[in-house]
Amino acid sequence: MDRSAIVFLAALGGGLIAVQAPVNARLRIAVGNPFLSAAISFVVGTLLLILAVSLTGGFGGLSGAHTAPWWAWIGGVAGAVLVTGTLVAAPRLGVTTTFVAVIAGQVLAAAIIDRFGWFGLTPRHLGVERIAALALMLGALALLLRE
Repeated sequence: MDRSAIVFLAALGGGLIAVQAPVNARLRIAVGNPFLSAAISFVVGTLLLILAVSLTGGFGGLSGAHTAPWWAWIGGVAGAVLVTGTLVAAPRLGVTTTFVAVIAGQVLAAAIIDRFGWFGLTPRHLGVERIAALALMLGALALLLRE
């Protein structure tokens, strides 16, 4: 996959996350429980991924799954918290404020991960520019929360 296709896929995923919050929030109204709404969302996504793995012959990789470190298994927890948090927040805060909060949390966590080189990554300097960017993002969130 070339670089432009990868960027497009990442941007498409980001756009769909913004769609996911109000869609799952509406499902929550129908089923009456935010956790059930999130679970239904994950079941649908899991079925789609099983189909994709089947079509690409990717099940052979399961034999090496036991070699992954413990922290490689927490992605599903992060996804569950993200989906549940956004489906609860979007109707109350609006989609824009919800996702500025999500992005702020992502970027702050990413800056800490980069700074210390967690999860096997190369540590990166947390310079003035990065700190300023983080402060501006938090300022944007503060402005959105004032409305």
